Amino acid sequence: MKYIKLICIPILFFAFSCNSPKKDETKAIKDELALLDVKIRKEPKNPDLYYARSKVLLDKGKLKESLMDIQTAIDFDKKNVKYYVRKADILFASGETTLSFSALQEALKYDNKSTEAYLKSAELALLLKDYDKTMFNVNEVLKLDKINPTAYYLRGWALKEKGDTIHAVQSYKKAIELKPDYEQPFEELGLLYALKGDRLAIDYLNSTININPKNLNAMYALGLFYQDHSMIQKALETYQNILTVEPNHADALHNVGYINLVEKKSYQDAITLFTKAIQADTNFLEAYFNRGITYEKLNDPQKAKQDFKKVLEIQPNHKLAKQHLR
Repeated sequence: MKYIKLICIPILFFAFSCNSPKKDETKAIKDELALLDVKIRKEPKNPDLYYARSKVLLDKGKLKESLMDIQTAIDFDKKNVKYYVRKADILFASGETTLSFSALQEALKYDNKSTEAYLKSAELALLLKDYDKTMFNVNEVLKLDKINPTAYYLRGWALKEKGDTIHAVQSYKKAIELKPDYEQPFEELGLLYALKGDRLAIDYLNSTININPKNLNAMYALGLFYQDHSMIQKALETYQNILTVEPNHADALHNVGYINLVEKKSYQDAITLFTKAIQADTNFLEAYFNRGITYEKLNDPQKAKQDFKKVLEIQPNHKLAKQHLR
């Protein structure tokens, strides 16, 4: 049993990242913050300085302070659209999606031609699964800018979510036509073709990886496609590329283990790989199950029992684990 990874909606435009700043980045942020503090003391009524500092504070994860700064900027200049867009970023990072959307609506009240505000509204609606609102905001962008690749990408995603994959593909292809190095629509097309079993998936996923050699999602989907279509050596090469970038990638470790179990009959290697996958993800049900199968192959029923019991701890109604345990 292979492990199939779920693909999540990416955060594309909101200025927020789950990753903590690296050490050298943290020092740069501190230096920039100190410089802005000095400037604000000299010009305490300059809204652009508060706007700039709000971005640094946002990058540092200080959301309350960032929100205070952007609100100060707005108080000084209530019609500056970019301030409301920044406020939406901060509120989104704080989990306040409704307030984030309200900030974007405020921006559009002052400038109903702000493509940035429409795009962020579209993405926010997409995250909230409000596809009609997504399409409305995308269409507003395209009225202002008929060749906006991001608008076509978001339209493609909304259409895909609504089950209209034919028109979704058309929108993704239009986004790529307008921006040939646009990573996300290449990846989406690769995933859609992979679901259909169409070998065009290989071309689109490889294009994604050429644009971003560290796109592990595309690499994993490509490896899985190769594996599903019996191109085992190519699958192994792709999984190895993933492990070069991320040595503890549980999914890749598991699938290489599965290939060793089923295709190569290299049971000791399979055990090693399943164990590494479990070390990377201690609740990796499929890795426990397949390691149990491998212990059966090695005539080690006690260790097999332990793994099948672990599977049932994680998922008590796992029928195959129950069968093998009996």
